[in-house]
Order: sequence, then structure tokens, then C-alpha cells
Amino acid sequence: MSIELRAALEAIIRAALRAANPAEAIRRHVRRDGESLVVDGMAYDLRAFDDARLIAAGKAAAPMAAEVVRLLGGQLSRAVVVTKQGHLSPDLKAKLALQGFTLIEAGHPLPDEHSLRAGQAVCAALHGCTARTLVIACVSGGASALLVAPHAGISLNAMRAINEALLRSGADIHEMNAVRARLDRLKRGGLVRLAQPATVIGLILSDVIGDPLDVIAGGLTHDPQAHNVLVGNNAQACQAAAQAAERLGFAAHVITTTLRGEAREAGAQIARALLDADPPPAAMARGVCLIYGGETTVTVRGNGTGGRNQELALAAAIELDAQADPRTRPGVGIAALGTDGTDGPTDAAGAMAFADTVRRARERGLEARDYLERNDSYHYFAPLGELIMTGPTGTNVADVIIALKLSNATEA
Repeated sequence: MSIELRAALEAIIRAALRAANPAEAIRRHVRRDGESLVVDGMAYDLRAFDDARLIAAGKAAAPMAAEVVRLLGGQLSRAVVVTKQGHLSPDLKAKLALQGFTLIEAGHPLPDEHSLRAGQAVCAALHGCTARTLVIACVSGGASALLVAPHAGISLNAMRAINEALLRSGADIHEMNAVRARLDRLKRGGLVRLAQPATVIGLILSDVIGDPLDVIAGGLTHDPQAHNVLVGNNAQACQAAAQAAERLGFAAHVITTTLRGEAREAGAQIARALLDADPPPAAMARGVCLIYGGETTVTVRGNGTGGRNQELALAAAIELDAQADPRTRPGVGIAALGTDGTDGPTDAAGAMAFADTVRRARERGLEARDYLERNDSYHYFAPLGELIMTGPTGTNVADVIIALKLSNATEA
């Protein structure tokens, strides 16, 4: 493993995560101008409203909510903030608790009893809205599981079982949320319908390929009567990664922000593309950087532990081992991570793979293909020290994959 490569990958990861900062995302689109709240150029006279209510749901709910509190302060009459367990930092928790807001940390990727309580709290917070009520909804990825309000006759256990089957099936987020929306009265614009006749502003941080508002977080505010604003997405993180790579001397290319399909297939394809990448121009003499954004899927066949990014990295490691000339291995490295800091049901954001990963693992008695078939990528990378451990990042704009190739480099 190249120390130089790892340091470069880590620097580029940090840049991508900074670009996806949810508070910054809101500041780019929302500001206070005296008694007006200006949202993407549209001014709302706050004197026209008797009260303002805040609903924030998703893995980036807390920092997004804190930014709205900064703008509206004491004008908020009530608020519900729902995020993933462990994603509410102590400082934000203290800040929001001082406001007397309802704070709920719920289950993800499977809804739990806290998710159900969150749905009940949101419905209660929207009760009694009038034409002089302003509702601001901060929506980010993960809310589909974190916030549930099942239709009558549908139990939490049924929702969990359906979600678990979807997660194991290899279905993409579009397919999963199409099913979830039929089970839940808050999804696909349900939040807006419950708030009628209030004015509803949706501030949306996208974790879905193509940024479809009816799919992100289950489409909570997807309704013609809401003013929805996309405040951040995967493309911004990928572009920031490219800029960071260029500052480090790499010729950077954002290949796509719509990566999808089976993680193991994507990993092998990315590894081949990296090995075949053309040499950089003289001005970018350090090497080449290929950047991919999107979200792959895993069809679970085994009983191991991992996530889509770890599985992608494992498949990439196998391909690098198979394709790179063992006598003159190029300095290549691939990092795949979920920008929320959690990959699947693990505490890792993803993993890194290098040209010598498979060889070093084999020396420890770890056979890469065995772990891939068991979907056990977490336990493959953990002893190698190649898991990416960011902790909860406070944001969520899908996945970023960074592939680096050093010029004129060899690895022993």
C-alpha cells in the first residue's frame, strides 16, 4: 500500500465531504432580509404568518435544522427533528434542546419504534395549520426509514419486513421508495397534504441519482403546492473532489454522477478503467484521478457484514490484483464511501483498495473471493486497516468513489 496514495485519497475525501456540508448548502439558497425570508430568490414576508413550524428529517436533519433556527430564531412555534441514531452531535443536541424542540433519533436502514414515534410527532406538529402558517421542511436522505406513518392496518413489523426484503433484493432507491410510498401517509407529498392550507417550503439535500424530488427521502414534500429547493447533491461533492485532486497535481475527471447497478460489477469496471487510464498531461504530472458519484446496490447472497461501498472496493481489489502486472504494479488506489459516514449496517463509511490489497490479505489467510461471495467485505478490510472510518458526517449526498493512479510509480 502506498502511503502517498492513501494520503491523497484522504485529502480528496475531506474536500468532498466539506462541499456537502448541509448548513452551507442552506446558506447558499436561503437568507434573512429584514422581515423577509428569501428562498432561492423568492421573498416571504414573515409578518404575513402567525406562526412558523419546522420539520427536519434525515441523516442531515440536525445541522439543517440548526441553520433554520439561526434564520428564524424565536419565530418558530414548534419543531420536530428526526435523525439517525448517533447522528445528533452533542453540541447540536444541546442547541436544539434549548429551543424546546422534539428531537428523535430513530432506526436506519430499518424503521423502528422511534421511527413510528417520529411519524406521530410530525403529524401532531402539523395539526391545526392555517393559511397563515409557514412550514419549513428540511429533508435529507434516510428519512424514508427514520420517519414512518403507516396507513391504517399496516403494522411496524410489516413495514420492517418489507424494508428488509427490499434491502436484500438488490432493488435501487427508486424501486424501494415506490413501495414505501404506498405504505406511508407522509411519503409522496403526504407531509404537504397534512399541512394544508399552510405555506410549505422544502429544503432538500439529495442522496438520489438525478435528484428526483418524488424519491428523495420518500418524497415528503413532493407536491405542486410546496416550494421545493434542491440545496445540495452528489454532483457538488464530486466536483469538489475533482478540484481537490487537481490542487494535489492530478488530472481529474468526473466520470459520472449516476453510477448504479451491482456494487461488485461497478468495482471491477472502475478498477479496469483506472488501470487503462491515459497518462496525464505534463501540467498534471502527479497522476490521474477518476471520480464517480451515485449509488450502487448489493444483492445479498451470504450472511456476512458489509455495505455497498465496501463490496465495491473488494471487487475492485480483486480486479486490480488480477489485471496489474505483479512485477511493475502501478501505484493505484480506490476509495469508495457513503457521504453520510455509514455504509450499510456498519460503522464504516466504506473502504480503500490498492494494487497489493489482495496479496497482503492472502498473507493473513484472507481469500478475497470467499469474502465477496459471503458479502463479508467489512471483515475482509478491517484487519488490513483499509476501512474508511469517518463517523457520522452530518450530511448525506449518496456515494463518492475516488480512483487514483500515480505516474511512473511502482509498488513492491
